[in-house]
Amino acid sequence: MAFDAKEKTVDTLFQNVVYVIPRNQRRYVWTNQNWTDMYEDILLVSDGISTSHFIGSIVLKDEGKDDGLPKYTVIDGQQRIITLTIILTAIMFTMKKRNMLDDFGGTDKYLVAKDIKNKFREIVYPEYHLSLPKIVNSVLKMEQNEIEKKSITAFSNHCTISVSKDKNIIDCFKFFASKFESLDNEFLLKVRDAVINIGYVNIISTTDEDSYTIFEILNARGLDLEDHELLKNYIMRYMHPIELRDDAKRIWEEIENNLGRNIQPFLRHYAIHKYNYDRKRDITVYKEIQNVTKGRNVDRLLDDIKIKSDYYTQFYSPSEENPIEYKVFTFFRQKRVGQFRPLLLSLMHQKASENLTIEKYNSTLQFLCNFFICYKIIGEENSNMLSDSVYKSAYILENEYANEKLDECIRNLKSKLPTLESFTNSFKNVGWSNYWGIYKNTKNKDRCKIVLELIEEHVSNRTINIDVTIEHILPDSNSIENAQIGNLFFLEENLNRRCKDKPLLEKHDIYNESSLMCPRSFVQRYSDKEFIPYNRTEFLAKLIYNNILNISEQ
Repeated sequence: MAFDAKEKTVDTLFQNVVYVIPRNQRRYVWTNQNWTDMYEDILLVSDGISTSHFIGSIVLKDEGKDDGLPKYTVIDGQQRIITLTIILTAIMFTMKKRNMLDDFGGTDKYLVAKDIKNKFREIVYPEYHLSLPKIVNSVLKMEQNEIEKKSITAFSNHCTISVSKDKNIIDCFKFFASKFESLDNEFLLKVRDAVINIGYVNIISTTDEDSYTIFEILNARGLDLEDHELLKNYIMRYMHPIELRDDAKRIWEEIENNLGRNIQPFLRHYAIHKYNYDRKRDITVYKEIQNVTKGRNVDRLLDDIKIKSDYYTQFYSPSEENPIEYKVFTFFRQKRVGQFRPLLLSLMHQKASENLTIEKYNSTLQFLCNFFICYKIIGEENSNMLSDSVYKSAYILENEYANEKLDECIRNLKSKLPTLESFTNSFKNVGWSNYWGIYKNTKNKDRCKIVLELIEEHVSNRTINIDVTIEHILPDSNSIENAQIGNLFFLEENLNRRCKDKPLLEKHDIYNESSLMCPRSFVQRYSDKEFIPYNRTEFLAKLIYNNILNISEQ
């Protein structure tokens, strides 16, 4: 392994050189705590309490020269390099506002370098975070009287290319510019000197192979980087032949762009469904994948991760191509249901592999949705108690699929449900009313809507695609019992308004005008007998338990 390691200072790091941080590298993720820690360390040197500050190692890959300037790709250290650039830019912003132009002119060499074509180049260029070069160039090129008039916020807004991509970049600039705003000129120069004298170990490799190896050695404990960053480096290191690495980088960039901030939970769920990863053990997702694959067949690993990442994006941006899938994934996203995702990855993979028919796939999705409603929404059970069982099933169905094993998974989930008697007691607590405190809040109303939709769609065998409201069959103002679920069903809004203040028998004709099944079937059931909400509550509980969840089939 060929590389060069030397102790250097920022003064030499940022002179007559170009550093490129590729789009597929780690995003800038430092926040207030990181900035505060670095600023306090810099102040210790500025105050003379410490003689110097050391920031560890920076790993670079030598890319030769670009128009006469040495060019390097940053492999490890981009958080520190970007932060140092922003600190120096914030110092120069403050200098220009105060007309400290001589000091300003003596500091600009740490931000830009002149190439052999007599063009100035940004020393640090992150391909993803384009607001950083905009900040640098604005500080350098904006006239002193114009900067003098701009507040820190106004200047930051002027330099923002993308709020979603560059929020941390902009916030970092605001943080340090605000700190420097309160310093006198003399101390500001001490801070500048402390920054350019920060020490680090400069490690330069000449090949991708050596870069990935050094990166892995330096981050062996995974303390500084997230799993997806370590996993990317691992895949690139062991990708052979090396000609495949460019394609691998492109694929990984697609994965990161598609998943965004969801990449960490995705990798955890991926490791669960693929390798039976146990989050309770003291091991990271990255180490689990590394231990299982041992550097072999990383091309297959990358292909599988890409496929599963495409599945995963559907959990928060589902396609309407499959109405059942769209409905279930949308419901789980709205209710922030995450523990089924490893299982869903396995099911989607087996469907794509044609081991699982679309009919069985859809019926399984519908069951999982119905099960969650009954277990969590109605039963108010702790959904975290399902995780171990769901994760085990996900692993089995991914690696040893058979229809019989899927059936066993469903039976296992059904066994988690309470008895009919306990379920019915929980069901009686579902209700909504504006008149009674315990049923009054939005959570109760949403709970009722979910249950009523489940029932209506079951009896009508179709999705509700019209605007509906909750109808109280008997006036809920008369009795708290009339707030309970047995006294409710969905009704079109215009029909609901016509029912207001009418006795029940006069409502029957209005109910019969409904396009929904529950109101019409109610008329058929109670046209010639007394309606008792308590009895209907018990009837609906049995309907859900025995017919919708099919508990009786166990």
